[in-house]
Amino acid sequence: MEVEKRLLGNVIKVSIGIILLRCFYLQVIRGGYYHMLSENNCIRTVETGTPRGIIYDRNKRVLSKDTPSLQLVFIPYDIESAEKEAKLLSSIIEVDVPATLKKLKGRYSNPFERIILKKKLTKEEVSLVEENADRLPGIFVQEGLVREYILGQSTAHVLGYTGEVNEEQILKYKEKGYKAGDVIGQDGIEKLYDFYLRGISGGIQVEVDARGHHRKELGRKQSLPGNNLVMTIDQTIQEIANEELGSRHGSVVVMDPRNGQILALVSKPAFDTENLHEYFTRGGHPFLNRAIKGQYSPGSVFKIITAISALETANIAEYDRVECTGSITVADRVFNCWKEDGHGWVDINLALPFSCNVFFGTIGMKTGVTKMVEMARMFELGKATGIDLPGEKPGSLPDRSTTDALNLSIGQGPILITPIQLVSLISTVANGGNIWKPYLVKEILTPAGEKVKEFAPSIRKTVFVSSETMEIVRKGLENVMVFGTGAGSRVAGVAIAGKTGTVQRAHRELELDTQGFFVCYAPADDPKIAMVVFLDRASGPIATRIACNIVKKILVPEEEEPEPSEAPEKTEEEAANVEIL
Repeated sequence: MEVEKRLLGNVIKVSIGIILLRCFYLQVIRGGYYHMLSENNCIRTVETGTPRGIIYDRNKRVLSKDTPSLQLVFIPYDIESAEKEAKLLSSIIEVDVPATLKKLKGRYSNPFERIILKKKLTKEEVSLVEENADRLPGIFVQEGLVREYILGQSTAHVLGYTGEVNEEQILKYKEKGYKAGDVIGQDGIEKLYDFYLRGISGGIQVEVDARGHHRKELGRKQSLPGNNLVMTIDQTIQEIANEELGSRHGSVVVMDPRNGQILALVSKPAFDTENLHEYFTRGGHPFLNRAIKGQYSPGSVFKIITAISALETANIAEYDRVECTGSITVADRVFNCWKEDGHGWVDINLALPFSCNVFFGTIGMKTGVTKMVEMARMFELGKATGIDLPGEKPGSLPDRSTTDALNLSIGQGPILITPIQLVSLISTVANGGNIWKPYLVKEILTPAGEKVKEFAPSIRKTVFVSSETMEIVRKGLENVMVFGTGAGSRVAGVAIAGKTGTVQRAHRELELDTQGFFVCYAPADDPKIAMVVFLDRASGPIATRIACNIVKKILVPEEEEPEPSEAPEKTEEEAANVEIL
């Protein structure tokens, strides 16, 4: 009996010792850690979002800014039943149940951080959520920020959009402090300049009960906005380009040929940044920025390169003539001109305005594929321009093994060029040989207006082409609008130099017949703007009309607009200007 008592006493002593040691461990050694957990469990600093800087146009008009909104958010730690709460939410407000359930069940590095479920709640939705607060532990309404784009879809492909970081981005930018729920630029200027635009997050310090409900606001942490961007874009020109392009699939780029500043960049179809999910499954590739990522055969616009190549290699002189009877036969191949009855005897001064396929096919065979491709490379075609937008495509140029001189001379075959490259080409012709790097951001400013960084114009390269050749080509481009393929769209009071291009396509490609291009600069004697208009479902003359309407609205104010002059009548074939593959 005595032994049993001693044994029991020892067990009790050991147990008490273990308890005391455990208490010492919990209260002394790990005391700080559990104190933090206790504090986190009753006192929270709930972030209200990271404010981003304002994006201005070149005249300091706002293109994008943050606006306050009420948002539905949750704290992962406080969610009791993801299924029940997602089901309840879907019964009282409009939410995507699968997406909501996925977020509620997600694993987060900090379970006390708020995660956004829905932005821009209506007053009715706020009331419904508040009424059901006791049945939605961990879910509540909170003030936050929403990115607003003043011109809507007009600037979608330039400015891009913002969105919550995904798992891949969290891992990639972990050292920069990004975490679940943070907003990051996902495309366009928002993405490329995210580091500058992103500010410092603020928040609300609140007391919560055991169920995660906010009981008392204890204080606030002030947020700090990011830097502001001043762009080269002109809001007025951007709106004009967007309006003239209308609902057509295509793009418009307007650039200053004197420095490379982009004055407008529009791509359609576009997307609504407030309802992105609706566009992910839409046809027409609304997220494709056709201006920098669309790669197309340039059609007759390439005749500018063919002309310069032939003149510079002395394969033709200015007044050398070729007879166009409507077609030529090379070996067993018939090569057609777009004008069935031909243009007659033409030299380059007539062939360029009339876009004569036979003339350019003939001089292209004399010049050869190698020389034409060399000239295209000299003008940086088939190479990314370096514009400050993410995802630019380079296009591609063929070689002797993949094409022939006839096709290449009129911009057909395995040659792919982007619209931004074509506006660079016409700008180089306009300014006499300087290839400017196109750019969209002029300067970065602090919220107080102090300069952080300034971007100066940059010449990528200077093309050395004889002044005689440039003069012949520029004269031909002017005559395109005087008596050539663009004469029906010329603008009274402004001399425009330009080149049309229509590419006939196979029906298997979206069942479209043609794509249309028009490149131009104006005024012809003192170029201030250069432009490319690309249409995915139309011909060159329609692109020409759009471009000339834009030039008119930019350079001819309504109060100064002169009376329109008579344009020469054009035949049906000339109006169509469809080139044969």
